Amino acid sequence: ALLSASFAAQDARPAEILAGSPEAQPPVCIEVRAEVRYGALAYDHIVHLTNVCDATQTCTVTTDVNPQPVEVSVQGHREIEVVTFRGSPAREFVPRVVCHPQ
Repeated sequence: ALLSASFAAQDARPAEILAGSPEAQPPVCIEVRAEVRYGALAYDHIVHLTNVCDATQTCTVTTDVNPQPVEVSVQGHREIEVVTFRGSPAREFVPRVVCHPQ
């Protein structure tokens, strides 16, 4: 069984910038997709991060199932997988990703 969902991660910026006009919004460089892989009577939780910008991004990844942060770097125009949980009883999860340029 394979389940997935897509999200976009905002660059980490001060709240006052995010609360401003649409022109003040930072570019969204990281696309996020959640995937659940079933195997060995449990689920693995994988977060796919795709950097659509030129600059390398540093991202902190957590989920509602595993709040332990994982920090990763994603080079420009690359995709990586972050395994956030192996052998989970949960067949769904919500990724939380915060990224900023290196």
